[in-house]
Amino acid sequence: MKTLFVSDLDGTLLNKQARLTPQSAGTIRNLIRQGMLFTVATARSQSAIGFLRELDIMIPSIHLNGVLMYDYRSKRYIDCVPMEVSTAREIIRILKSFDRMSFMYRFDRDCGIHVSFEKLSNEVERNFFEVRKNSDYKSFCQTEHITVGEDDKIIYFTMVDAYQRLLPIYQAIQALPEAKATLYRDNYTEYYFLEVFSSRATKAAGVMKLKKMLGADRVVAFGDNLNDLEMLHLSDYGIAVADAVEEVRQQADLVIGASDDDGVADYLQSLYESGYDKF
Repeated sequence: MKTLFVSDLDGTLLNKQARLTPQSAGTIRNLIRQGMLFTVATARSQSAIGFLRELDIMIPSIHLNGVLMYDYRSKRYIDCVPMEVSTAREIIRILKSFDRMSFMYRFDRDCGIHVSFEKLSNEVERNFFEVRKNSDYKSFCQTEHITVGEDDKIIYFTMVDAYQRLLPIYQAIQALPEAKATLYRDNYTEYYFLEVFSSRATKAAGVMKLKKMLGADRVVAFGDNLNDLEMLHLSDYGIAVADAVEEVRQQADLVIGASDDDGVADYLQSLYESGYDKF
């Protein structure tokens, strides 16, 4: 039986310092070389590529919570799920009605990802920008007013703030039939992420698309946060790390070691040694 293994990155495969430990990297790299079908589904965009190069991943990975699929052989995105222009404009209207704007991602198949923003609202957003502003993978542009052109492929909105500040915005956007919003706590601070994308794009949808593409018979998925729940639920076997949020642990088929203890890599190694007969 052909099994596809898919892991979230932050808080699951990466440790609390947002690092892939040498032990996890070595274990998973060896398993991939032995023929294991392993990849990731992450809220990150191209910042994920650096981590995954360490693993010598051979199959596509899922980025921006299912919006993009990246192929490591051709070194390009092979699938994109943009928003309708009218939906992107309505999201901007809602954000402005709450006196709030976010980072807005445009996609160009040839040139990559372009991120627009009006201002940085807190220290976490400032850090988000500082870490990524010189990236080879995306460009940032500060503008007085964010707008959407008729031919723009808008793929993502993201912002970081206190839960009570983001909750009403999340509720308003969730009412849009063509948009999907996720609200979850940052793995590294007390703030929350609000991420918005097409309702046709989710981690779960991306994983199912990849399963079909590869001709896999089943999916085993690993996660830790609320944006992983649908992926874990739709997989044949959903696994939470020990330091996952309580709701994820409760709904998972199995809870394994913590992200700081190489939980995913150690479990994959044990599966390989047993011949995948544990489920």
